[in-house]
Amino acid sequence: METTKYNRAKTWQIAFFALNMMSTNLYLFLMSYVSYYANGLLGMSLVFVSTLATAMRIFDGFTDPIIGWMIDHMNGRFGKFRPFLVIGNALLMISMILMYKTTHLIPDSLRIPYFVVIYALYILGYTIQGTVTTSAQTLLTNDPKQRPLYGFFTGFFMLFLQTGFLAIISNYLVPKYGSMSYEFFNELIIWVILIALVLMICAFIAIAPKDKAEFYDNLVDNKEEKVGFKVYWEVLKQNRALQMLIISESTDKLASTIAGNSIVGVMLFGIIIGDYEVMGRLSMITMIPNIILLVFGIAKARNSGQKSIYVMSTWLCIILQTVLLLIFCFGDPTQINLKSFGFMNIAFVVLYILINGVRNIGSNMMIPMMADCTDYELYRSGHYVPGLIATVYSFIDKLISSLGSTIVGLFVAAIGYANSVPQIGEPVTNSIFTVTMVLYCGMPILGWVISIIAMKFYPLTGDKMKEVEDYIADKQTKKAAQ
Repeated sequence: METTKYNRAKTWQIAFFALNMMSTNLYLFLMSYVSYYANGLLGMSLVFVSTLATAMRIFDGFTDPIIGWMIDHMNGRFGKFRPFLVIGNALLMISMILMYKTTHLIPDSLRIPYFVVIYALYILGYTIQGTVTTSAQTLLTNDPKQRPLYGFFTGFFMLFLQTGFLAIISNYLVPKYGSMSYEFFNELIIWVILIALVLMICAFIAIAPKDKAEFYDNLVDNKEEKVGFKVYWEVLKQNRALQMLIISESTDKLASTIAGNSIVGVMLFGIIIGDYEVMGRLSMITMIPNIILLVFGIAKARNSGQKSIYVMSTWLCIILQTVLLLIFCFGDPTQINLKSFGFMNIAFVVLYILINGVRNIGSNMMIPMMADCTDYELYRSGHYVPGLIATVYSFIDKLISSLGSTIVGLFVAAIGYANSVPQIGEPVTNSIFTVTMVLYCGMPILGWVISIIAMKFYPLTGDKMKEVEDYIADKQTKKAAQ
């Protein structure tokens, strides 16, 4: 019989708080099309835009420790996390309006520095709001069986978000405007800003009852202890779980950033397959099967632990992505149109469903596993530093994944697109096919292999997390009784 008194959340709180990640990801999706805006409408070279994106991600990484320090030292009347939700979302909103509505009005001599400043403002807003996603979970619940629910809701909502976003782009906005024009971006940012604002408000409502001093003051032994920046190095050096999760997630993020780049999507669907609208239709077809797979994966994680399910899903992804690569190499991708029951259609749809469904299981384990690392640090050293843990993780992750845009830019520049981007409907060449396969299939496989190796040294099994959370729950009970 379970006697441990965990800090649990209501299911709706977990669901609503997961919407904060959707809010920030909407802006991330919007910025994945910045190359088409900056190159096609502003005349900036693709290499410059790709290099700038990398530089901004590195800048993003260096802002993370500062934001984490601020969160860990915040204890005002509005809580530790809620102010950062509001400030971050406001900065994202302002930066997108300025970027997509004013940059083309700036004189040519000032356009690039203006664009860089606005890009940096976006990065700052994304960091401030996004850090709350990984750091505030520990306040919601520390029940090992309840925490995986956050991964379920994140994955569930992400499927709807991706499906809806791609459908709006490929099946509504592109046909409506004919190209990614000023009008295209003007309407797109309205969709993004309004939806992201509503999602952030939902997350604010969810965390509000728990974002109070009574839920985090009784976790530390000495409330007056000042946690300085030198603790960052100590945490990174001693917390083996955090080290391995950083390696695993950052290599996965680098690979998925490359494979999910809008340029790679245009080359795969708009050139090799030859029908860009397939991407939007495919997302709607695969949504329900992906939800079923996600439910199965999260149910298993609640019983077997998040590590074991993450490793299993990663192995399956390697196998399935390899099969998909072989299908593209030895089959005829132009037969993929989702309008018949031919071999290529069936094989591609089945593999696409399985890859994305299984990948969602693994990727949605990452955020709850970060909360596990935060609790492990409290168990290991006595420090409750959710902002620190989240931003140390994010800092390393962004430094590595920042290479994604540059890698894509360099690959397409090497095949003749140094000052332009591949366009929908261009003829297929051997170089386009090879580069697309390397970026879309090869990079994810490499990232998953590295993840498997890292997870061999990740100590937080299901049994270990039960020990950690029992220790924390007992500590909270004793503190509350004093």
